Parts: sequence; C-alpha cells; structure tokens
Amino acid sequence: MTSAPIARPARGLLAGTLRLMLAATAIGVTLGLAPLGMAGTLAAETTHIRLTAQSFGSTQAVSLDVNKSMLIDLPVDVQEVVVSQPDVATAILRNKRRAIVQAVGAGDTNIFFMDAAGRTIVVLDVSTKGYNNNSASVAAVLRDTFSKVIPNSNIDVEAVAMTTADGTIINRIVLSGSANSADDAHKALSIAAQFAGGQDNVTSVLNVGGSQQVMLKVTVAEVNRSLAKEFGINLSGSYDGGGPTTSFVSKQPVGGVSNLFTNNGVDLGVTAGPFTIDAQIRAMEQRGAARTLAEPVLTALSGETASFTAGGQFPVPTGVSDNTVSFAYQDFGVTLNFTPTIKSNGQIGLVVDTSSSELSPEGSITVGGVTLPGIKKRQAKTTVEIGTGMTLAIGGLIQEQTRAQVHRLPGLGDIPILGALFRSRDFIRSQTELVILVTPYLAQGTKETPELPTDRMVFANDAEAIFLGRIETMYGVGPAGTRGSYDGSVGFLLD
Repeated sequence: MTSAPIARPARGLLAGTLRLMLAATAIGVTLGLAPLGMAGTLAAETTHIRLTAQSFGSTQAVSLDVNKSMLIDLPVDVQEVVVSQPDVATAILRNKRRAIVQAVGAGDTNIFFMDAAGRTIVVLDVSTKGYNNNSASVAAVLRDTFSKVIPNSNIDVEAVAMTTADGTIINRIVLSGSANSADDAHKALSIAAQFAGGQDNVTSVLNVGGSQQVMLKVTVAEVNRSLAKEFGINLSGSYDGGGPTTSFVSKQPVGGVSNLFTNNGVDLGVTAGPFTIDAQIRAMEQRGAARTLAEPVLTALSGETASFTAGGQFPVPTGVSDNTVSFAYQDFGVTLNFTPTIKSNGQIGLVVDTSSSELSPEGSITVGGVTLPGIKKRQAKTTVEIGTGMTLAIGGLIQEQTRAQVHRLPGLGDIPILGALFRSRDFIRSQTELVILVTPYLAQGTKETPELPTDRMVFANDAEAIFLGRIETMYGVGPAGTRGSYDGSVGFLLD
C-alpha cells in the first residue's frame, strides 16, 4: 500500500522571504477602508482604490486635483450612485463593481454608492482643488474667494462661458448682491476681472451700503512778510576839457539789479567849469505783508472724480506770422481735483490734486513792449487715507530769503568810513509760510434750502452812496428780525 507524500512546511531563509513577499503583495493589492461606521483618508496621488467587504458602510475622505480621475472597485454590486455637487465631481459606473470619480471643479462634495437593497456601500467625501475654465468652476471659485477676502459682504456670482469664432473660451461674469462699502465693491470687481480676462467682461449690479458721497474741504493758507531797505549816495560825473569827455558812475555789483524804489531820493547836481557832478541821496524803507486764503469745497461720489476751478486766463504770445501775433491762454486761480474712495474700515481714501495761483510781477518779462506777468503758484498732489471729519496737512512750506547788494564809486567807495559817501546799500528780506489742509466728510443732501452769502447783500441807494460814501450795506446788518445764521454745514448734512 502506498501513501501519498505528505507536504511539509518550507523551512529556512528562502521560505521566510517568500512569505514576506506574499504578504506585501496582498497589502499592495487590497486597500481596506476603515471598519463599518469609521472614516479614513485616501491620499491625493492614489488613482486606483480596491474596497473590501470590511469597508461596507464606511465614510472615506478623498482629495483630488481638478481634471484628475480615480478608479473605485467596490465589494458588492452597485445599484445607485448619488452625487451632491455635480459641479465639483462626477461618478461614472463602468460596471456594477467599478466606478470612475472625476474632479470637474474646485470645491467639496459627497458621493453615495448604494446596493439593490438601498444600503450604503461607501460614502466618499471628495475635496477638489485647482481651477477649471468652465463657468460653473469660475463661479464656485469666485464665491469661495469672496467669502474669504470680503467676509462682511453678500456677493453672488453668475458666470457664462462663451466660445469665440477662433475657439477661445471667454467667461462673462455678473456680480449681484450687496457690498458693505464702495471699497469692497471695487475689490470684488477687480478679482472677478482676473477670471474674466478684463473688466469689460464683468458686470456689477452690487448694492453698496452706507453713505457714498464725500465732501472735501481744502484750505490753502499763506502768509508773506517782506522788508526792504535802501540807504546811500549814488554819484555820477563827467569832465569835458575840450577833448574826449570822461565820465564816472557808482559801480553796481556783478549780477546786481536796478534800484528797489523809484523816486526814493533827492537829486543834486553841481557844474563847475568842465566838471559836472550829480549826486542822488537815497533813503527808503518798505514793509509789506500779504495773506492768502483759499477754501474750495467739492462733493463727489465714492470712486468718481470731481473738479472745481475758480479763476481766469491771461493771454501769452506764442509766435508771430504775417505780422499777426498768436496767443495761448494760461490758467490761474484755484483748482481742485479729487477722487474719494470709502474704505470698508470707515476711512476715506483721497487722491487729491489742488493748486492756488495768481498773477505776480515777480518773474515777469517784457517782449516787444508787452509785459507778461509771472504766476505765483502753490500746488499739492498726493494720495492719503483719513477718517471723516478729520483734518490732515498734505503740504507745507516755510521759506526765508535774504538779499543785499551795494552800489559804490570805484576806489572811493572802498575807503573805510568816508567811503559811505560814495556807496549805497540795498537790503531785502522776505518770509513765507504756507500750509495746505484737507478735511473730508461723508455727506448727504438736505431738503432745506441753506442761506446763501448773497441773501443779505444790499447795494447802497443814491443817498447812502452820495452822503455816506457807501457802496453796499454791511454784511449781516439789516432791519430787526431779518438777520439769520447758518444751521449746520452749508448745503449738506454731515455724518
């Protein structure tokens, strides 16, 4: 009787190695999910998942990049698949036990796999990241971005993908809902323009909350003080001895200017034989002070630009053609240009360009017998952020100039003490202080008509003009009961 050989367990190093390889292969082929009722996480780089019977009823987190796919092998036959957000991911059944999960947009979704009895085989919590150039994905990404960047606003997004003749896909985006401030609305428009290829493809119908009008008051204040002194003797003379005539005059310093004053001295002349001597004794002091104040006020909507000008123009010759002089006109006066933006934090951003100019004899020139005046100008252009009702100095200047010059007779004017009879001295000192202030207000219109500056201006009648020398009555003075006062800010209610 023969017996079949009995297989004995393999022994030694080779047998142990084979067992380890088989175990590793089994682990690599089967990815067992968490037991029933527990959740696990699948790596984003996993592209093929094989579920075992132990994973039945579990919930699993899956991460995918947009436009990537994953194979899912299920332990039992699938009867129904439910996807909560098809714009984020889709599930395609290849057969009853294999499905393909595709990430089509950025976001989060759930995918339920159920059997014929309606039991849940597995639930996939799918999280996708990335960007897809379809309208649904663009809208989802923008909503998520707005919720993070502009959390206090309620902005909705609608996107439509349009294909041009050359096959280019262009997204048209519509922003609706509400923004807390014009600054938030501007942020939303700028962000949407990045996804739509420009602001021309974005339409905003956002409702902006809060007051959106900004009234800006600009103050340009300047004080000038000047002092000029002139003292001395100017001598001039000549000698005519029958030959060439010899003359001498007081010497002016190099680069010197003409006398500061006219008709400011006493002229003396002496003639003795061939000698003629003229002397002018000059002694004069001049003090001056000037005060300039300009306060333009202008109102504009948040995000819009407003301009204000009060002044005039003067002609400047630019050329001559066929004995005809052509002119260009130069502006002068007070100008204000500004663009306000109301920020989400309640501050007001300002882009300000303001100037105050006037005609001045300083810097004037004479061309062809025509004197062209110079322009004295103060200007500030800047971008600042400030709270409503607060004042900020955006520019300022403190300037002091001192100039002295001496006229003297060569040689004699250099003699100590006695030389004072042969020289004169001019001295000029000027001081300038300038400051430019801005004060913004949130403003709304008022139903009441404010009192105007012209309401209480009455021109004098003939009797007052002839006997009292009046041109008009004093401002604010009138019969009893007619004098009033301003209530609040003129024309506006200020927050």
